[in-house]
Amino acid sequence: MRFRIGIRAQLGLGIALTTLAGIGFIGLMSIKIVEQRAVYWKTAEVRSVVRFVEAAATRFRSPEQRSRVEGLVVNVLKDMGVRDFRITGPKGEAMLAEGSLPMERGRPLSYFEGIKVDKFGGGWFWNAGGFLYVRASFDRPGAVIGRLAFTLPIDDITKDLAGVKKFLLLYVIIDSAIIIGFGFFFLSGSIINPIRKLTDTAMRIAGGSFGERVDISSDNEIGSLAASFNKMAERLGEEIKTLERVNKDLVAAQAELLRSSTLAAVGRLAAGIAHEIGNPLGAVGGYLNILERGLGNKEEEAEILRRTALEVSRIDSIVRDFLELSRPEKGAAEPVDVNKVLLESLSALEAHEDFKGIEVNQILAEDIPPVIIHEGKLRQVFINLLVNAAQSMTDGTSPREITLESGVEMQEVAQRRHKRRKGDRPVHVGEEKKEYRELVFVKVKDRGSGIGREDAGKIFDPFFTTKEVGKGTGLGLFVSESIIKTYGGEIDFQSVVGEGSTFTVKLPVGRG
Repeated sequence: MRFRIGIRAQLGLGIALTTLAGIGFIGLMSIKIVEQRAVYWKTAEVRSVVRFVEAAATRFRSPEQRSRVEGLVVNVLKDMGVRDFRITGPKGEAMLAEGSLPMERGRPLSYFEGIKVDKFGGGWFWNAGGFLYVRASFDRPGAVIGRLAFTLPIDDITKDLAGVKKFLLLYVIIDSAIIIGFGFFFLSGSIINPIRKLTDTAMRIAGGSFGERVDISSDNEIGSLAASFNKMAERLGEEIKTLERVNKDLVAAQAELLRSSTLAAVGRLAAGIAHEIGNPLGAVGGYLNILERGLGNKEEEAEILRRTALEVSRIDSIVRDFLELSRPEKGAAEPVDVNKVLLESLSALEAHEDFKGIEVNQILAEDIPPVIIHEGKLRQVFINLLVNAAQSMTDGTSPREITLESGVEMQEVAQRRHKRRKGDRPVHVGEEKKEYRELVFVKVKDRGSGIGREDAGKIFDPFFTTKEVGKGTGLGLFVSESIIKTYGGEIDFQSVVGEGSTFTVKLPVGRG
């Protein structure tokens, strides 16, 4: 789960860190300055002591003088708080010593006029106990007359610094709390609260309250942002109202278009039905007129009645075909030899008027496996495709030629990709097993006028036709596609204007 920090917390944290860093830096610099001044005065005191001992060391010439001077030096050093010291002569011989001096060097503190001062110990707060380690040489022109080394406690400095540090720490805490409190209060009133108002207003607008506006009158960047936000909300409300009006107009136009399309479709359907039924009705009317005049020959009358019944049967068949369009049935499926049905459909159309003068080329594969489909439905599909191919070449196209081709092909099955769960092993490219299915295809290729780009997307729509009234109802390809898809197949086409079209029917192989 991602940890989220609000802008209030971010600003507060930023103020706190900046304040603590600034005041802390000032406090450290103050402590350093106080410490340096205290040590400076301490080293000045050390210099005075060294000069005193140097002056006294020049009097260590006789035993009487030495005894008096030693007592004086020891008293002066003790009064200063010196705990350990050693005075040596020009050759390093011990002249006066007490206690033990440190063997290692401390932190170098200062070096002036031949006096080296190192610092040992000392620390923050109550960590007293530090001291200065002083080493000096008593020089005269051309010779060294002696050396002095001693340790000087600085407990007073460390104690004073500890008090200063505690005071500064308290000052940092109180001052930071005051600055953070006022800063946080100021930012909440000038930044956080206006941003919250903007957020709440935006949420209400997103919920549908397009009349909401944010009430911020600050004369700064937040105020400018609020004014821009209100302008945006006002423009958004206007755009939404415009879209609503356009949507209403579109709905009305769509309803009108649907009504017009429906009326047009009904008109085309009515024209097709009228033409399909008109011929047999005309024949029936003619036969009835003949019977009304009387023939006087029973055999001729019987023949006229038989022909009349045949035309009525044609009318009934046409009506049933249109009724089947509104409630299609799948029919009994069985293994069907595609080549056999294709040749039978071609044979049934040889005497058709549109097939006169057409040459049919057959490229049919042998031993094609059967497909599972209703044989009559498949024949209906083939007849529709063959008639369409023939009618596309009735405008004087030369040569008038139809090519029939059949065969078997393998088609890759598109696999559905499921969501993977967290922790599942990743699937790499090539690991998924590809699946294929075996299809029987039949191609019907003509040398007709082809199908234009503007009509290519509509040829499978119901009632769409480019033929003249009476040549078709625009239902043949629609019904054919519905039949093929019902049995798990597909039908598509390729066409070039002026060169012809190729319609391909594909059905899955059914074994058993």
